[in-house]
Amino acid sequence: MPAYPIRRRPRECKTCLPCRASKVRCDRNVPCGNCVKRGQPNSCTYGVPPPSLVTTTTTLPTRPNTTTTTTATVTSSVSFPHAHLPPHPPPPSAQSYYSSARSSLFLDGVSSAAVDPDTLHDTPDTVNLAQGEWDEICSKMVAMEQILASLQSLFDSHSRRDGMSSAAAAWDPRKDSRSPQAEGVYGANVLNTGAVHLGSRAALVDILNSAKTSEAIAQVLPKDDLLADLALGNEAASYPFVDLWSSDPLGFNLAAVVAVLPDDHKCRRFFGFYKDIGAVLYPVLYDVPAVELSMNRLLHNRMMAGGVYKPDATGLVKPFGMNLAFLSLLFALLASGCQLSDLPGSERELTSWVYISCSYQCLRMINYVSNPSMEVIQVLLIISNVLSYNMNAGASYTLLGMTERMCMVLGLHVDSTKFSRTEQDIRRRVWWAMAFQNSHFSLAYDRPSITMVSQPEIPYDRKSMPGCRSYFETLCRVVSLALEVMRSRMHPGHFHTRYHEIREYKQRLQRILAETTPHLRSREHCTTLAEHIERMELRLHSSYLVSVLCRVSLDPSAHMDEQRRALIREECLASLVGTIEAFVELHSISSHSSRSWISLQRTIASAFLLVATEQGQNHPQTWALIDKLERVLADHVHADGEAHHNNRTDSAKHLASSLRSLREVSAAFRARKPPPPPPQHSTPPHPPQHSTPPLHPPHTAPQPSLLPQSVVSPVSSAPLVPPVSISSVPSVPTTMFSPPSVLFPSPAATDGSPATTTAMVQPSIGEWEMRSILDQVSDVMRFPPIPGKTSPV
Repeated sequence: MPAYPIRRRPRECKTCLPCRASKVRCDRNVPCGNCVKRGQPNSCTYGVPPPSLVTTTTTLPTRPNTTTTTTATVTSSVSFPHAHLPPHPPPPSAQSYYSSARSSLFLDGVSSAAVDPDTLHDTPDTVNLAQGEWDEICSKMVAMEQILASLQSLFDSHSRRDGMSSAAAAWDPRKDSRSPQAEGVYGANVLNTGAVHLGSRAALVDILNSAKTSEAIAQVLPKDDLLADLALGNEAASYPFVDLWSSDPLGFNLAAVVAVLPDDHKCRRFFGFYKDIGAVLYPVLYDVPAVELSMNRLLHNRMMAGGVYKPDATGLVKPFGMNLAFLSLLFALLASGCQLSDLPGSERELTSWVYISCSYQCLRMINYVSNPSMEVIQVLLIISNVLSYNMNAGASYTLLGMTERMCMVLGLHVDSTKFSRTEQDIRRRVWWAMAFQNSHFSLAYDRPSITMVSQPEIPYDRKSMPGCRSYFETLCRVVSLALEVMRSRMHPGHFHTRYHEIREYKQRLQRILAETTPHLRSREHCTTLAEHIERMELRLHSSYLVSVLCRVSLDPSAHMDEQRRALIREECLASLVGTIEAFVELHSISSHSSRSWISLQRTIASAFLLVATEQGQNHPQTWALIDKLERVLADHVHADGEAHHNNRTDSAKHLASSLRSLREVSAAFRARKPPPPPPQHSTPPHPPQHSTPPLHPPHTAPQPSLLPQSVVSPVSSAPLVPPVSISSVPSVPTTMFSPPSVLFPSPAATDGSPATTTAMVQPSIGEWEMRSILDQVSDVMRFPPIPGKTSPV
């Protein structure tokens, strides 16, 4: 049986010809970054491979005495130029390539190779084209490309009503971060604090490029630290914020800090809480088992040293063989694990506060302000998360802003080929962990964020694929979508998201959730506590993002027809309900996990939005979910049993204030009922009801309230006391935290019942003005009150 030759399928040339000839990576732009750097943007062309790759010039026999034929012979291994076009249509300046490529490839190649026509006719899959025919094909392809480009621009102009939104939709920060220009350069200063990132447009980069082209300039420039010579470095090695009133302002009592470390049992116990819950809720660390091994090594060295730290004779500051950066990280992890432990609330808060102080003291010892590193950024992210747990959201937001700048100093916002695959994964994970916190603050405060400008690639696992995306990968994709939404809102005239944009964002989010691993989509596939937590957290954050997108339907000033407004409003209410449901189920799975501040804040805000709209009040699930949420909050408030208000933790005080305000607002709406029909006389009819109708008709006097004035007057200066004070009822079961039905009647329980109507609470207009209530609790549904303002509950 004769052996037939195996004909391999030719691969397409996706790089430009100069980069292919230089054998360097091409970013496939027009012109590409390498050609721009070489100063030859006009030579950046895409098309067929060089003449050396043409089959006829290397495999076919030649006749040295044969004259050049007038036909351009092309084998099947050479494809037409349109198969090698860049992803986006090239500008008109690049269209002249086809004629030059045609002449240089075919005419010069054929003349230099002297192809034998007879041999070519015997070769299979051979196409012979006359020169005129080839010219006609090339001209038609250029015309076709121009037509496609005009159609694309016409489509963009119709799909985007204004140029700004079109540019925002076409701009992809991750694509820009992958280009050589965005990668920038890395340099170290005289303090050897690590690689400092500089963008490609910085003055230092231009100076260094000039030094590469001129030997005279390179000899004149400083050899040590050009960054410091440009007044951009850190010249002082000491900590800039010393305590001048201390006995030793330049010294640190490291022995006292190390002595705060708990015993081995508590260390492993708190670290276990962090590994099982904290690392799932907020995955910052790349390798948690490696950190646990380092902790065990520190504990072993402490045991071998007798439990007492002794300074090293060599002068190295390494308590029990570990550096200060790891010691700071360990204290931060212990603080996070302590918050998630089963200790009493007051002890839990005080212990975590002590550990955070020790962690921050270790950062001061290594001069973290002038010496940013990956370890320092991880510690600051965990500290910021712990602060928000303790309801110090303002301090957490401020600290996170400094952490964000440190990330940019190290160049985490761009991808770089300088680092290995593992190092890139660690850098990307730290950046996206920071972006998760930052995106929540930006959505809650409605403030812009630097993370919207540039983003690195999502750290996908090597085996990741659609249908198997992990929780952190999916969370990063959701955060990326949220940052894109916030970035689109920054453009003028784009304050409200349009209907087609909302639908597009929602479809993209649905595709993201459809590509997750099975345990994130179905409860039946969850086998561990961590998988249940991940599933509920992902549902909570994704539902909240959809509600943010659809919240424009609740704004009467948004330009939208009523049919579309009704559709989006229904989607918004369903998303608010889904957010609360996810939080309530998360609490039923693990009450420690429901202490997460981000989840708490988003759920409380969703609850207020749900009861503050007329459609939300009529939703069939609203009041049952509000009752469940009140019981969950009451569980956190009364975790320590009967405790006086001043003895409660800051977290319990804040949640007590949120619970009180939520009960007052829900009581106001539950107590509202259409007034009875007026008697038949000459009194003019009632005025038409609006979206927020008054609680009493204007022509009738307010009825006296059945509740004390302190209960029904949330805007007065008198102390506010809930109808049933949750702080004054000792050992109340969680099933009894909902107020009596007389004070909080459901809509179904008040229809057609004269007795119930008589017992109903009917506050006056001034007593229950909804705008005043929402103004009063706006800080409660977002962040804690300012210092000095105590909660009355």
